[in-house]
Amino acid sequence: MKKDSQKDDYILITAAILLLILSGSLVFRFSPGQFLPLSQSPKIIGEASLTVDFGNGEKRSFEGEIVENETLIDVLSQSAKAGNFSYKFDEKINLSVIDNFWSNENKSWRWYINNEKINEPINEISLKSGDKILIKYE
Repeated sequence: MKKDSQKDDYILITAAILLLILSGSLVFRFSPGQFLPLSQSPKIIGEASLTVDFGNGEKRSFEGEIVENETLIDVLSQSAKAGNFSYKFDEKINLSVIDNFWSNENKSWRWYINNEKINEPINEISLKSGDKILIKYE
């Protein structure tokens, strides 16, 4: 009986190793809320830049690659991680604060793409290669 148990263990270990080898050929990329095979990963379409203007002379700039269907919220999120700053949206998806600069009756955060003010919801705007994004506290 001990011999059968050892044989079963050998078969299980061999099967586990084969599964690991076979699954190793499937590379996955994490995307928020899901796993995607790399063959289905979003396609890089170019580069864009983001500048955060705090309205007091301080500006922070970021640039990098963008992928298909990337939105302004995606770019802000990536820049916040890279630049180590925080932000919050209100219930209408309006930017209400970056670091300690809160929107109020005198000043608020405004979005621009290629020097044109954004009036649409920022989560619905997909970026194009070469876009220059400005978030300005004014």
